[in-house]
Amino acid sequence: MEHNERVRSEQTFRSGRAKKGLKYAVAITAVIFFVELVGGWLSGSLALIADAGHMATDLFALLISFLAIKLSVKPSTKQRSYGYFRLEIIAALINGVILCVTALFITIEAWKRIAMPKEIQTIEMLFFGMIGLAANCINALLLRKEKNNSVNVKAAYIHIVSDLAGSVGVVGGALLIQLTGLMVLDSLISFFIAVLIVRSSLGIIKEAVNVLMESVPKELDIGDIENTLLHFDHVQNLHDLHVWALTNGINALSCHLQVDDLQEGQKLLPPIHRELKEKYNIDHVTIQLEDERLVKEKMKE
Repeated sequence: MEHNERVRSEQTFRSGRAKKGLKYAVAITAVIFFVELVGGWLSGSLALIADAGHMATDLFALLISFLAIKLSVKPSTKQRSYGYFRLEIIAALINGVILCVTALFITIEAWKRIAMPKEIQTIEMLFFGMIGLAANCINALLLRKEKNNSVNVKAAYIHIVSDLAGSVGVVGGALLIQLTGLMVLDSLISFFIAVLIVRSSLGIIKEAVNVLMESVPKELDIGDIENTLLHFDHVQNLHDLHVWALTNGINALSCHLQVDDLQEGQKLLPPIHRELKEKYNIDHVTIQLEDERLVKEKMKE
């Protein structure tokens, strides 16, 4: 019980800092969305409207992330013994899918504009693009420190970085169109933004699916963990070793350890727990001890 409370306390602390950053990011993103939407309409720039559309999905994604983090620290119940940690992962998966759909719509509209280019007011495009670029820089700084503590915040951060790259594309595109007069550049920049969105979203989807599939966390080597467990005195063998993540930064392990003395094996459990926490950041550990002699006798039968 104490252990669960400690883990929850650590998660609450991380979530508190993440929520603060997300709260400011939501406010800034909402402002950018309206500014770029108006700017795209006034200038006729698809790239600016595409960036505004990306902002709209980001706003929704950030709101989902904020809500998920807020709910993830709720205490566990009889029906949900691990609590609500996985809400962060589900939110990250939803965010990734939303990004892919957004990229598809941007690509379709850009393709149409290649066939029928529209006149673009480059001064307005540049002005509103600069506003988006500055705001995205602020957002990125707000979430940068917390992105490694939560896959959900990481998803939000990648949304922002994609927007930042898109804003750079909008500003650069406005300058190039002004210099060359080639309206088709607006569509090409939109394709570039769509590629950035897909690239970032696929990484988030993959990471979220790995957690939901209870894969071994990418930063851990299950072979190394096995060797660590076998290194303890009295441990002769092990089987059914499983390592997975409840959410980003909260790892779990279960296994059967065969020991030559059950009484001595019981004494090993506290140091094993400490070693797994300190070396691998594994919080939830379930170990079943087995008497090696009994196991061998059963095998002979």
